[in-house]
Amino acid sequence: MQIGILNYNYAVPTSVSGPADIFAALMRTYPVVSGRELEADFKIDFVTEKKGVFRKQPWGEKVQREITKNDTYDLIIIPAMFSNKIEEVVQKEQKIIEWLKRQHKANAELASICVGSFLLAATGLLDGKKATTNWMFAGLFRQKYPRVMLEDDKIIVDQGKIYSCGGAFSFTTFIIYLIEKYCGHEVAITASKILMINMHQQPQTSFSIFQFQKNHADDEITRVQQYMEANYDKTITVAEMAGISNMSTRNLIRRFEQATGNTPLEYLQRFRIENAKKMLEDKHYGIEQIAMKCGYEDMSFFRKVFKRHVGMTPREYKDKYGRGALKTLQ
Repeated sequence: MQIGILNYNYAVPTSVSGPADIFAALMRTYPVVSGRELEADFKIDFVTEKKGVFRKQPWGEKVQREITKNDTYDLIIIPAMFSNKIEEVVQKEQKIIEWLKRQHKANAELASICVGSFLLAATGLLDGKKATTNWMFAGLFRQKYPRVMLEDDKIIVDQGKIYSCGGAFSFTTFIIYLIEKYCGHEVAITASKILMINMHQQPQTSFSIFQFQKNHADDEITRVQQYMEANYDKTITVAEMAGISNMSTRNLIRRFEQATGNTPLEYLQRFRIENAKKMLEDKHYGIEQIAMKCGYEDMSFFRKVFKRHVGMTPREYKDKYGRGALKTLQ
């Protein structure tokens, strides 16, 4: 199986070399552990472009060779770029974008890592399809590529011959996922054990941090946000918020959603849950205490809302991220 890993200007080095290291490590260690050869033969090239000329450098070699028009790949991995260079990369790497389109037409599968999805989406091949990217850049992605159905709560999105994953360092589990696609479940489980890489099942929401959505120019909505954030531990109604802003309830909801992307109640819930997460991480309060401090009197409702936003229960989150979590690993 011929794999090409793009190595363009401003690509994150670990998401260029890391996937190659995982495939190579599997080829070395699988026969030792299983007692049989790996059926798939992964041949990995690092692919670069300069002045319209594409070159390949096989993994473990120092010599580059020119890629001809007849050279095709089975899988091309598009690594993450430095996040402050997204716009520049998409603008400057037009030759790579065209090359990806030609390779895909020749039956190559494409896989983006983290914000490498911006480069993949620039090909137009994601239009009308689902994809994911890092949750921090979901707003920018939706703005640039409205025809793509972004699922930024997902770690991995599989669209048949086009794949995307959500975080720069989630490439480890992403490659395990691709190994399962190409080699089967048993090989993927073995790779996971050999390399001590988890097989991801948690949503990206488990890792996200709520952005407080203040980058708008509506002063009345900012005032409502500030009121909610100062009183989130109390019962707050939409009518109460409307009174503070001197608006009708209907107008408040419309303007609030326009400014923040959330309804007032959605914003309040997300703010409460973000504070609950911080308490679960740092405080020695019981879960019921935390629920009360965040404005939830009904524990079952708190658990339901927490799991909907975070992808795990408060207890699971505390066990994973609480102060005692690292001690259990020692």
